[in-house]
Amino acid sequence: MKTDNIMIDELNPYVRKVGKQGFGEWKNNYRKIYDYEWMYCIKGEAYYETKETTHKLKRGTLLLIKPNVPHKFWVERGTKAENIWIHFDFKYRKDVYELDTYVKNNQSSYFQEELPQKNYLRQEYTINNTFILPEIIQIKNKDYIEARYMDILDAFVKHNATWQLMSKANLLLIIKDVLNQIEDDNYFKSFNTVDLPKRIKNYIDEYYFRKITRKEISKYLGYNEDYLGKIFKNKYGCSISSYSNSIKIEKAKEMLDKTDLLITNIAELLGFNDVYYFCKTMKKTTGYSPAGWRKR
Repeated sequence: MKTDNIMIDELNPYVRKVGKQGFGEWKNNYRKIYDYEWMYCIKGEAYYETKETTHKLKRGTLLLIKPNVPHKFWVERGTKAENIWIHFDFKYRKDVYELDTYVKNNQSSYFQEELPQKNYLRQEYTINNTFILPEIIQIKNKDYIEARYMDILDAFVKHNATWQLMSKANLLLIIKDVLNQIEDDNYFKSFNTVDLPKRIKNYIDEYYFRKITRKEISKYLGYNEDYLGKIFKNKYGCSISSYSNSIKIEKAKEMLDKTDLLITNIAELLGFNDVYYFCKTMKKTTGYSPAGWRKR
C-alpha cells in the first residue's frame, strides 16, 4: 500500500459509518476493507487476527484496521464485548459518496480474496513525516476517548444536518489524544530509527526516474540529511547516492535490452542530467558502457 505524508493542518477526516460490534461475524473468513476502521473496546474481550499476528482487545484498546489488510474479528462463545467502530478517511476525497454507495450495496465484496474495486482503496499516511498511527494501542485516557466515541455514535444515529461536523470534530480530538500519548511515551522513537532506512529505500525505488538528492529526502522525511545518510549506510552498506545509481543502472540495462531508445534519452528518463556521467556510472557498475552493454 502506498504511503504518503499528511500534515496535521491537512487532516480533514470524513466519517463514513459508525456502529457497535458485540459479536464477531468473520472468525472463519478473512475480511478486507477499502477505508480505515478505528475500533475502540469499551468493555469485555475480543480478538483481532491478521496473517501475521493475533491481538486481544480489552477495555481501552484502540484498534486501527487499515485498507486491504486481511483480518478476522471475533468474541469467544459465552463471553460479551462492546466495541464502537468508525469507518473513515483521513481526508476528504471526491469519491467518498461513490464508495459509500458501493459498500452499502456490496458488503460481500469484503470477503473476496481480492477487493474488486482497487480505485477505492485508501492509502496509508504518515502524519507530519513522523507519526504512523499504530495498529493497536492501549489508551491511557480511557474515559475521554470513550466519551468521544459515544459522541460520534450519537451524532451518526441522530444524523441531523451537522452530524458529520460533530463526528469530524470528535475524531480529530481522538487523533490528537493518540498522537499526544505516543509522543509522551516516545512510542515511535525506536520505531522511526529502525524504519527510516526502509522509507528512504522505498522513496528511491519509487522515484528512481528523478535526480534524487539527500536534501530532497531530508525535506520529505523531516530529518537531517547527514543523519539519514549515516543510518542508511549502516543498514544497507552503501550511500544513498550509490543505491540510487544502482537502481537507475538496473532500469537502464532493461531499457537497453528491450528498447531502441537513444542513450541520451535513457539518461534523461533516469534523471541523469549529464549523459557522460550516466555512461561513467554504467561503466563503473557493470563494466560496460551503455553502447557496449547493448552490443554484448
